[in-house]
Amino acid sequence: MNTIALEFETEQEMQEVADKLWNKHGITGEFEMFQTPSGTFRLHIYSEKAIKDSLLEKLPGKRVQMKGSFGSAVRTEVPSEGN
Repeated sequence: MNTIALEFETEQEMQEVADKLWNKHGITGEFEMFQTPSGTFRLHIYSEKAIKDSLLEKLPGKRVQMKGSFGSAVRTEVPSEGN
């Protein structure tokens, strides 16, 4: 699976890019969309096939480093009975 992260100023711009990748370019897999704490919008793409660099260069948005915890367990603390 190929992973790419793009960041956008508006939610509409992010949605338009996701729609274009899915419908026009046939990119399939998982798309994760969310607003970051800084107020920008992030699109994580977990593509089933490689996305050509020439296509990525034409897309609006800024390519960013993905900080993923996709599929990883998150540790939780369980209080002991003695505390």
